[in-house]
Amino acid sequence: MDDLEKVEKLRERANVSYEEAKEALDKANGDLLDAIVYLEKQGKVKAPEQTSYSTEADSQPDYADVPAIVKEGEQRTEEESFGKKCGRALKKAGRYLTENHLKVEHHDKKILDIPLWVSLIAMIALWWILVILIIISLFCDFKYSIVGTGNNEEVNKVMEKASVFTGQVKEEFKNN
Repeated sequence: MDDLEKVEKLRERANVSYEEAKEALDKANGDLLDAIVYLEKQGKVKAPEQTSYSTEADSQPDYADVPAIVKEGEQRTEEESFGKKCGRALKKAGRYLTENHLKVEHHDKKILDIPLWVSLIAMIALWWILVILIIISLFCDFKYSIVGTGNNEEVNKVMEKASVFTGQVKEEFKNN
């Protein structure tokens, strides 16, 4: 680009006279950018506006309501509907009932191993018979446990205590 083209380009961009553009280019050794900076320092060209960007809602008037909207959304998720809570609980219970099994042993020999959901249905349908059978079987040294992926330690501790208790009652009965 020759000097005349540079002067014309500088005049268009900086909106200055031919003489001012020629002088600025001479001071900047023919560099357009340096010539614009020179004109800015002389006050003949308005410097571009400084803009800043921020992620803070306070700095942008359009986003003043954002913190309140976010907080409201968080409260809505905390105050989950009753139906969603019930649905999640049912899914969790269903998963637990299918992934775990009721195991019945007699003198370390496995007698029965069925999914918990089957034993639950049997308990609901035949509870009066099963309660009596379970009590009698505990006195006959049967042991019950739940095996599977769930955290069954507490339930198995209770079942073990029931077995120990029936064993103690049986011993007392024999001694008297």
